[in-house]
Amino acid sequence: MTEQLDLGNVVDITKSQNWAQLGVSDLEKAVEYHNRMYWVENNAVISDEDFDKLVEALRTKAPDSPILDAIGPEGAGAFAPDGVKVTHEPPMLSLDKCYDEDTLMKWFGKFDGEVVVTPKVDGVAACIRYSSRGDLVQGATRGNGTVGEDITENVKRIMNLPLTVSDGPMEVRGEAYMPLDVFRSKFEGEYSSPRNLTAGAMKQKDPEKTRNFEIHFYAYDVIGREFESESEKMQFLIDHGFTPVDPKIVHVDGLQAAYDEILDQREELNYDTDGVVYKVNSIEEQQRMGLTAHHPRFAIAYKFQGESGQSTLREVHWSVSRTGAINPVAVVDPVDLSGASVTRASLHNLSIMEKLGGDEGLRLNSKVLMVRRGGVIPHLEKVVEPGDIPVELPEACPFCGAETYREGDVLMAHHTDDCRGSRMRQIEHFTQVMEIKGFGPKVIETLYETELVTEPADFFTLTSEELQTLDRVGEKLADRLIDAIDGKREVDAHIFLRALGIDELGSHVSKILTQRYDNIEDLIAITRDELASIHTIGDVIADKVTEGFEKRRQDILDLTKHVSLRFPTPGDDNSDGELGGKKFLFTGALESMSRKDAQKKVQALGGETPSGVTKDLDYLVIGDADLEKFEGGWRTGKLKKAEKYNEDGGNIKIIGETQFMGLIGE
Repeated sequence: MTEQLDLGNVVDITKSQNWAQLGVSDLEKAVEYHNRMYWVENNAVISDEDFDKLVEALRTKAPDSPILDAIGPEGAGAFAPDGVKVTHEPPMLSLDKCYDEDTLMKWFGKFDGEVVVTPKVDGVAACIRYSSRGDLVQGATRGNGTVGEDITENVKRIMNLPLTVSDGPMEVRGEAYMPLDVFRSKFEGEYSSPRNLTAGAMKQKDPEKTRNFEIHFYAYDVIGREFESESEKMQFLIDHGFTPVDPKIVHVDGLQAAYDEILDQREELNYDTDGVVYKVNSIEEQQRMGLTAHHPRFAIAYKFQGESGQSTLREVHWSVSRTGAINPVAVVDPVDLSGASVTRASLHNLSIMEKLGGDEGLRLNSKVLMVRRGGVIPHLEKVVEPGDIPVELPEACPFCGAETYREGDVLMAHHTDDCRGSRMRQIEHFTQVMEIKGFGPKVIETLYETELVTEPADFFTLTSEELQTLDRVGEKLADRLIDAIDGKREVDAHIFLRALGIDELGSHVSKILTQRYDNIEDLIAITRDELASIHTIGDVIADKVTEGFEKRRQDILDLTKHVSLRFPTPGDDNSDGELGGKKFLFTGALESMSRKDAQKKVQALGGETPSGVTKDLDYLVIGDADLEKFEGGWRTGKLKKAEKYNEDGGNIKIIGETQFMGLIGE
């Protein structure tokens, strides 16, 4: 890892918390710095929640960054060169994380039975080993999960840890922490946080000094004993003198309620907590689900989103997306979240809005819980107390007056050609896909209001002088924006097509079209039947795309007067790769990578990744845990469809993630 960091720059990055707007280099510096402060200096300057958000911002922008592989104690250089190493068998794995109820419910759908729920203590993970006579013989840090450091004499000074047990040998794992009342009475003001102080206390060279910090221990696992359930394990720990975190057993209808309860009690707990841990209660079910290299599949941490706060819902505004959908936006009384004053939050669509409101529907003047997800995105988490005025759906588009209608979970309208809302979203989408830097929503709104840009082609006729007429745009900024535009006067044709913002014209369809045509005029003249006949396209996509081409024909031709398109040549494809001609479809959650990353790996090896199940599909890939459920009789729509094609003579192989990784050589 980098030896020297620009600390001033890193501190500025930390203060801004506007991480989604940062470049990769700045994000890498910040992650590297805070990783070292946590593991080596024992002096974290941001919370665990904020560090998670910072890492996610880097992972989104640079999923292959080497800094991501160096997160943790080993990458930070946390091991003392002369420290005694302790091997963990089985490894002390991290927990998988989620940040919303939908992801939690998807995890719950992978198994049967009850769940043990506990607060996630923000401390220092450690393992304690007892001999066959029951004496405490070794204590160690978690380290990198596989290898930790010996801290035996330090753990013997933990306040509530038994030095002997009645029937060894066994290993107990848990979290060392400093109670908040101890921190507040003895150390607050001198040290930054209880967690940092605990980490330092557990590595004191003079173990007697550890005793002065009054460290406590919450136990959560036992190695070397057989149990039928987590609840039985917790009782075993209590019977042998250990203190487990207060467990609660819930089923599906209590998952979110358990999170809400712990979140509400967070300020009353005598330890720092950064989330809620859910663990399958049945040990047999845990063994069936197994582990990944990073985390157990049978447990997950539902992380708090940082600072939350209550506010009052005053209005619901309606915005228009590039596809014409009219989406609800909550307007609330100002509430300070993670250092920012929040007054608005997207409600996404009608289904989510209605779910928040419950049986009576969402109402104005409701007391609501607000959270900044990912440190950036304001989110209306739940209704705490219903209001008195029902939220009504608009009967007309707020921008062009077109009559609205409901289409599933979305409010739609047949917008007029000059609808301000949809036109601005199309323009914004164009700049994002084309990666024309510097044109955010407010700049685009100003350009639209001044009629400098009312369609994408107008960007390419802008002058520096025109831009300088805008508020707060000087000569240097104007020149920089013009350079950004000029840098996009030649682009790959498939990127250009996606930038048009036509419904269903995504990456897959764009690439198919640019491989079949070598000029834009012939491409946009394709008929509905011609497009529908192409493998993996289908009727719905063909209708949407050809309708979009017809409606936007003049816009497209105007753009190509300013933008040169690069169409692929026959030698550009990699169909002779290891997976050449093979078609892969992914369904469900993968453990080692996202579906999008898996698709990229297939494409890089010459394979194809259609959007749906077809008779000539070669592989349907599902997660290993789902494969076990599939073999036990569980089915989804895609699995049923694949089996139906196989009954009719198809040869679709249904494989798990591990088999897929073998096919791609990983």
